[in-house]
Amino acid sequence: MYDNENPTLTGRIVSPGDAQYDSERQSFNTFFSRFPFVIVFAQNTQDVVNAVKWSLHNNVPIRVRSGGHNYEGLSVLDGGIVIDVSEINQIEIDPTSKTVKVGAGCKNLQLAEALGKEGLAVPNGVCPKPAIAGIALGGGQGILCRPLGLLLDHVVEIEMVDANGFVLQINNEEHPDLFWALRGGGGGSLGICTSFRFRTHKIETVGFVEISWNHQDLKAVIQEWQKYTLPTSDKRFTPTLLLSSEKTSPLLMHGIFHGSVAGLKELIQPLLKTGSPIKIDIKELSFLEAITLISNHQPATPFPFKSVAPFIDSLLPEEGIATIQRFVSQAPPNCTVSIFFQGLGGTVSEVSEQDTAYFYRKALANMVLFSTWDKSVGAAQGIRWVENFRHALIPFTKGVYVNTPDLSMKDWSNLYYGENFKRLTHIKAKYDPKDIFNFPQSIPPVHEK
Repeated sequence: MYDNENPTLTGRIVSPGDAQYDSERQSFNTFFSRFPFVIVFAQNTQDVVNAVKWSLHNNVPIRVRSGGHNYEGLSVLDGGIVIDVSEINQIEIDPTSKTVKVGAGCKNLQLAEALGKEGLAVPNGVCPKPAIAGIALGGGQGILCRPLGLLLDHVVEIEMVDANGFVLQINNEEHPDLFWALRGGGGGSLGICTSFRFRTHKIETVGFVEISWNHQDLKAVIQEWQKYTLPTSDKRFTPTLLLSSEKTSPLLMHGIFHGSVAGLKELIQPLLKTGSPIKIDIKELSFLEAITLISNHQPATPFPFKSVAPFIDSLLPEEGIATIQRFVSQAPPNCTVSIFFQGLGGTVSEVSEQDTAYFYRKALANMVLFSTWDKSVGAAQGIRWVENFRHALIPFTKGVYVNTPDLSMKDWSNLYYGENFKRLTHIKAKYDPKDIFNFPQSIPPVHEK
């Protein structure tokens, strides 16, 4: 029987000295190396409850981890307890309600594969390894977001362990204020989510396009590409664009069209006539095949990096594109840098900025600035490149995606949450008044005066 006076840890427990401790404490971003007192790999919700009560009883600080992909490595801390939900990863599809219940630790591609076998989909992200909890709590921008919206717009219910170790079922009727906050408030500030129920969509096939160009076409390609994210553009089409400082890597555009290949070919004629495309591939695929092809271009194994993703809320002028060209051409030595554009708008923008905590509904695109390095000598230069680039883009951008945290940002509360921040602090005060779930840039509790 569980002893509330002397709580004990349950689940798969990893401590310093265990053979797997060094590998299990590592973040996906290997620039960070932190040494927790204990890591609890919860196998179920009760293990999470026990870990929270144990940490409260022993006054040990908590960090929450689902996929370990936090850009600043914030899901691990020195001397504290890491409550890891990556092994709570079940997927239960309900054919009657057309919903899916997903464990918080389920990986992005794992969910796409399970749904894809049933001809179903949710608009989750393009990186294969992040866990669904972090993606959904911050937003969930993916290759179906223009026709279908964000992943968080498909959340029907969330199970969460709160700051007292109680299990809450959260939806529009139960704890609606918390339901609002968890959809865009980011992970780890308000509690430990253990499962999500999502609405799904029946999607058999999609139109898929891949186009690549040489670097000299950069300006023309960006000018044309961004028109596909305008409110007037066909929302059935979601485009991405990847460019790297490596001269051997071309500009690479992917797009998914929620419709026929014939319709896709007609829609992208202007892009096909832009510059001198090296390769054009247009075909009908299952959504699972399409997202797998796209995710193959995303990192899948841990490595050191610095990244942040500001939003673009209007068409980039020539000066903005010139800034991009300058930074890509001036990659620091020992570093590889890149930019990934995620097309937004469409259905994402049809939800009010106040309806969920995700604030930047009107953004046309998200722009991920990214650097990595081979040797530690390149780290400082790679980090500085990202910081300088973000500052140079301030005239052309608005806000920053909370799933790409950057601890150097002083005005982070406004950049992540805009006008929704104040409401988030009051909800935090209601559900976690003692700030049990805290980390750098976590939502602070602010009590009504």
